[in-house]
Amino acid sequence: MFIWSAAHAVPPNSYTQTECLESFVKSSQYGQLNPTSQILLRRILRGDNGITTRSLALDSVQEAFNLTPDILQLRFQTHAPALASQAARNALIKADLVSQDLDAVIISTCTGYLCPGLTSYLSESLGLDPSMILLDLVGHGCGAAIPNLRNAHALIHSGQASKVLSICVEVCSAAFYLDDDPGVLISACLFGDAAAAAVCSSRPSVAHRPIQTIAMQSTMRPEHRDLLRFEHKMGMLRNILSPDTPRLAAESAYADLVMVLEKEGISQESIQTWIAHAGGKRVLDALTEKFKLQHADLEVSRKLLEKYGNTSSPFVLMALEEQIKRDAPGGYWWMNSFGAGFSSHGILLKAE
Repeated sequence: MFIWSAAHAVPPNSYTQTECLESFVKSSQYGQLNPTSQILLRRILRGDNGITTRSLALDSVQEAFNLTPDILQLRFQTHAPALASQAARNALIKADLVSQDLDAVIISTCTGYLCPGLTSYLSESLGLDPSMILLDLVGHGCGAAIPNLRNAHALIHSGQASKVLSICVEVCSAAFYLDDDPGVLISACLFGDAAAAAVCSSRPSVAHRPIQTIAMQSTMRPEHRDLLRFEHKMGMLRNILSPDTPRLAAESAYADLVMVLEKEGISQESIQTWIAHAGGKRVLDALTEKFKLQHADLEVSRKLLEKYGNTSSPFVLMALEEQIKRDAPGGYWWMNSFGAGFSSHGILLKAE
């Protein structure tokens, strides 16, 4: 399978962490938190957590504190289809394709639920062939991009499709929740909204740089399920985020890499470009240490985190897009993500 393009879309409004804190302090929810939680919030939003701004599907940051099931569901239903459609259009433009060139569309999300799924809305907005293969994937969390690409690869390898559009979209502002749990509070300070898409094909593009998938690896560790997952509480999604997540993410991601390198008979020194999901600054630091990388090796992920926050599943596709834009060195590229499950995923790419 070859990746022809990657592109993203974000809401038009971006808010600084300082703006978020100022609005938070004025909200009724702030006064309902205990003093320790208030101190934690101020420390995160004022501190060096690697994030400066976040794009959120809100007309004003005050809307972030309108936390009822109906409001959050409407926020997802309004913005997820629009963001997914825009990312899809952007990816098709970069690939010099139109929607009629596609054989299949796969969409992943975890921050909301629609039935029919997002593919129904995308089919309408892009004018897709009504008999096209349309797949809605849920439950992979932040790591969803690579399982999505694995499904695209399966469709292409089996001959069921020649061109597949893989899309990840998350309206994290539709999954905000507030209470005194530190993981919940950190989540509220960490996530941003975005969609990202990649055009995948059975053959290389004549007009664009060939980027081929060489090997893929996924690992599921259900014994760690409760360290990183959503639960439903009072009709809303509540994110459970353990402080062990950075360590576990780095260890699992490294194990995936080692398995692929051994299978392919190549060394880590052969990897020219690193494309990592940034669960947060601590995750990137843990990856850098575990993989024995230089700080600059994950610069793209750090810059995206600074500008957009953790956009969940679209993030790693946004990092891929940026590496393509920067004309990263040819050779082997390693792309990894992790998420609920606990699961980790990696793809070995080769760019000409």
